Amino acid sequence: MFSHIRSFMTKTKSTLFTFNNEPFSKFSILLIIILDIFLFVTILTGIDSEKDMSPSVSVKYPYQCKNHFDPEYQRSVWNSATRGYIYDTFPFSEYESFYIPTHSAYYSGKKVQTYIDKRVAPLCTELYEKIAVFALSDLFKNNKELKNNLRNDKRNVLSEINSIEKRYNTALFEKISSTQQDRDKKIRDKYYTLLEKEKSIDKQIKEIKAVSAYKGYQEYADFVNTNRETFNKEYDSYAFWQPFISFLYLLKFTLPLLLLSLLAHRFSISPVRKVSVPNKLVTLISSHIIIITLLPILMDVLRLIFHIIPKRFLEKIITFLYQYGFIFLGYYFLMFLGIVSIGLVVFFIQRSVAKREKLRKEMKEKTLYIDAYNQSRCPNCRNRVDYSKNYCGFCQEELNRVCSVCHKRTPKHIQYCIECGA
Repeated sequence: MFSHIRSFMTKTKSTLFTFNNEPFSKFSILLIIILDIFLFVTILTGIDSEKDMSPSVSVKYPYQCKNHFDPEYQRSVWNSATRGYIYDTFPFSEYESFYIPTHSAYYSGKKVQTYIDKRVAPLCTELYEKIAVFALSDLFKNNKELKNNLRNDKRNVLSEINSIEKRYNTALFEKISSTQQDRDKKIRDKYYTLLEKEKSIDKQIKEIKAVSAYKGYQEYADFVNTNRETFNKEYDSYAFWQPFISFLYLLKFTLPLLLLSLLAHRFSISPVRKVSVPNKLVTLISSHIIIITLLPILMDVLRLIFHIIPKRFLEKIITFLYQYGFIFLGYYFLMFLGIVSIGLVVFFIQRSVAKREKLRKEMKEKTLYIDAYNQSRCPNCRNRVDYSKNYCGFCQEELNRVCSVCHKRTPKHIQYCIECGA
């Protein structure tokens, strides 16, 4: 199969861009592009449907689940009162730290039904069930909303207090006498009222039931502590093997299509087949399907290589260097890698340029030799000569050679024998 692929790739250009040995018209090129886009989108859609059997790591272990098992994770919760973040760590104490991801399915009549994604790992599903015991209760939801509202109220109160403190010297409010203007008294009274309101809001926030006091919270915390090591092992194992499993599902969809296309291509160009328009159409379409099918396969192969070598191997090397204080070796290696990479790029560019220059010179020489033969001139000194003779009488240049096939004399600098064509 691979030898046929190599043979196919050498003929790709003429097969993909010509038909009946004639280049495509602009309209035909447009239709071919539309066909390629349709095939590519269809193949990618089919691959995605197969890959759903092996969900990505972020789907199997959502961050809403993974964060609970990470003791170093800090959940940032926005506090509207202070206009800053509160960093909540396990065991979480903020209402906002508990969230159960759900998906919605829409039905006729604008009915909505929520459900938990079945592709999620069992440990995550069980974790959500533990959280749901207290987080989905009416009391929890009401207190969560109440706490948010109180923080918003406190933000507004603090905003007014700050505004007054910027405009007035509040330290003098105690000295305001009854003889002074009513406006100053009103500002003073408003200021003290706002301070009392702030204290009242703080008191109400403190009186809200703590998250840890809900029934089911302790069971949730015990579940996380008990299963943290198991979760980490399962997560690391799945994160490593998931790309390989996903690649197998990709092959499950693409290999049959690739094999059928290769067989159709080989059948259409078989020497025993009659050269006809239908066969050429089969060759054209199968060629495009092969190329389009190979693209996602090659992309996933590169992704696997990156997954194994740089991401895993280099990560361990960097960890080792940091651990033993040899990180400077890593920088030396990066410099060496950069020098070698740039050097190789320059080398291949120069080699390509040299090859093109050599080919250009060879083509020029061949053209000069052919012109010299047609004009009966010596290719070396450009004087007129008789090619029935073996040497130039002016410069002693050899004019003819013996053909290795027919053993007859033929011009030395002409590529093929003029007697037998060999």
